[in-house]
Amino acid sequence: MLKKERQERILELVNESEYLTNSEIASILDVSEMTIRRDISELDKEGKVNRLYGGVEKINFLAKELSTKEKIDVNVSQKKYIGSIINSIITENSTVYLGAGTTIFHSLPYIKKRELFIITNSLIAFLYLKEKTNYRLMLTGGEFSPITEEFVGSTAEKSLENININYSFASTNGVFENNVTTAQYLEGGIQLAALRQSQKKYIVADASKLGRSDVYTFENLSNFDGLITDNTIDITKFNKYSKFTQIIKEPIR
Repeated sequence: MLKKERQERILELVNESEYLTNSEIASILDVSEMTIRRDISELDKEGKVNRLYGGVEKINFLAKELSTKEKIDVNVSQKKYIGSIINSIITENSTVYLGAGTTIFHSLPYIKKRELFIITNSLIAFLYLKEKTNYRLMLTGGEFSPITEEFVGSTAEKSLENININYSFASTNGVFENNVTTAQYLEGGIQLAALRQSQKKYIVADASKLGRSDVYTFENLSNFDGLITDNTIDITKFNKYSKFTQIIKEPIR
């Protein structure tokens, strides 16, 4: 079997099974594990599979962007846990940017500082903070996206130009290798505008989003000060993404 044919067969097997060990693939294709490791390494570099220690898994590319209503009840406990980490990072009297997304929305009740200036492009985050806190608030202008319930575009981005932000917390639909991804170019643009103004930059993603990719890469993971995730992250993913930035899976004491 030629290498191209063998690698195509590996892709078929992984797509069918989600995850396989190197020895399982070697047995099915009747070749050595060393050959399989080389094939998987090449496929991983090409972004076609996710190489793991001793095996390989399918990359879960997102088929379509889910709405806020569709995502609001997914992995809620993990998202709430992330809120306690965010609270442990920010300090009193800080200026904080919070991106859109349900992970950040579920984090809000766990941010318990007395004095903050919070900037957001998320309508649901703004409405929650307006009703539940006494923080200084700023909602960016811009074009409203009904799918994600956020404001995007050049007007939203320009509203951040003269603001000095202490901490930015950006959201993502998936992190794959060094790529932080989103479904729409404009969704990434507003977050990049905030990151440019920030002293400390963090990406928030529950563990299920690691190893997943959406359409657009809006920033490299290595450009963030840390990846905030939940404590269900497995050791393989922890080690993999620690190559790019600090992984923060527990509140900082």
